[in-house]
Amino acid sequence: MTILLHGRHLHTHGHPLNDLSNINTRNSEASRVLLFRRAQRDLYDSLRLINHNAPIGSLPPEILGQIFETANQSNAKENTRPWDHLCRRKPLPIIISQVSSHWRDVALNSPLLWSEINISPPWSLRIIALFLARSKACPIHLNLTIPTIAFGNLLTPTVVNASAYILCDMVAQHIPRCRKITIKGDFNRLEPLLDAIMSTIHPSKAPHLEQLVLQVTGTSDFLAGFSAPLFIESPKLNHLRITSPMVPCLPSLEHVTSLHLALGNTNGIEFATLAALAKLCPCLETLALYDDVVCSPWPEAATVDLPSLRSLQVYGTFTSVSDLLKVISAPLLENLVIAPILARDLLEYHNHVVASKPTLPKLKSITLSPVSPSGFALLAMAAECFPYVERLTIPNIHPDSFRDIFTDADAEVIWPHLSEIALRNIDSESMETLFSIISFREAVGQPLRKLCLDRRSLQRIGPVMHALPWNIEIVESDVWFSLRDEDLLYEPAHFVGSDFDFID
Repeated sequence: MTILLHGRHLHTHGHPLNDLSNINTRNSEASRVLLFRRAQRDLYDSLRLINHNAPIGSLPPEILGQIFETANQSNAKENTRPWDHLCRRKPLPIIISQVSSHWRDVALNSPLLWSEINISPPWSLRIIALFLARSKACPIHLNLTIPTIAFGNLLTPTVVNASAYILCDMVAQHIPRCRKITIKGDFNRLEPLLDAIMSTIHPSKAPHLEQLVLQVTGTSDFLAGFSAPLFIESPKLNHLRITSPMVPCLPSLEHVTSLHLALGNTNGIEFATLAALAKLCPCLETLALYDDVVCSPWPEAATVDLPSLRSLQVYGTFTSVSDLLKVISAPLLENLVIAPILARDLLEYHNHVVASKPTLPKLKSITLSPVSPSGFALLAMAAECFPYVERLTIPNIHPDSFRDIFTDADAEVIWPHLSEIALRNIDSESMETLFSIISFREAVGQPLRKLCLDRRSLQRIGPVMHALPWNIEIVESDVWFSLRDEDLLYEPAHFVGSDFDFID
């Protein structure tokens, strides 16, 4: 029999059903096996030709490899529960390599496709070894994430700890080619695992390491024994995210440009430690503080010099916002984030500014997240503290409170230099409020020039805006996406961008 498929011929030995009449009853079992194998072979040959003649099969291997790598990067971001053994799927690179012989060849010759090395429990040593081998000499991301779900019968601390040193022996020789290392989660009852991984990376060289995440909780007493700096050398390290117990273990910070400090357990770091970290980071451009990671008291006359700092971000229950703003010296600071923001956060700093003068003259962008309708009154206070702001970002607006602050005819126009507002979750009521503010600022000669909206808000407001007389640019941009995507320790609702109902 001959099958014509896209101009090519597939020759078979006849359809298996045609041979049923030739089956000898005494050898029927052997005949059935023979027919089954013949059918399998014919099916394989047919599928191979179909795959070969599919449009995607005409792509050059280089382009196909880039598509695989892009899909794998997107899949890694969406896979927020890689440790859930109840719904764990095969890694995407393995799935790709099992589609066809051509895809397999492309996948095996794309080492970057295998560069995400997930060593989170429950791990498969065979899969880890496979990824390490197929990534060849490519820089890798080593990711160890402890489950946030409760340990069950299939995943217990005993099971994890038992193979911890075997795992670390396997990855030890690959530490020098790590571009990013992530260690995060609650290591309570998993001290042997943490000891194994810390002992592995402690004496290593990391010439390619750019990002280091050490967001470890649940082991403050255990970590007290680690005081020497991690890594013999890490000359390219520029992005660091750590919890307070990991501070004594920090590697060289000479080239770090982004530093995130979170509260790992009940105790944060002292002010003197924060000041010391600032001196060790001469290139620091972004500083983010979570919760009360810096313990009181804050010295009145102290100064923390951050000459290169351009972005200061304060998240969660950080109760010393005014203290931080009073002591920080950052002449190049352009961006400030306070989320959530409460009345007490700016009160002392506001009194300080009124008594002297604004201390952050370069600040052009501010992000605030009020948690109540009355909290929008803080915008007026913030405008006095930071009068030169040109961009305002707010996640969720309370329409009436937001309108009252921005359209009060009896008060000075808030933020006279403001030209851009970034918002999200705009409904019909919020849309009317926004139009009122735009119209008011047009009337007083201080118009807005740009709106940044998330996709859903843009779909609601875009068609209407084009019919209105204002000359204002509208851009699609979810103002919280990058912040929420980067946070590795808390749920989004802990600090910014939650779709909450305002507290009355």
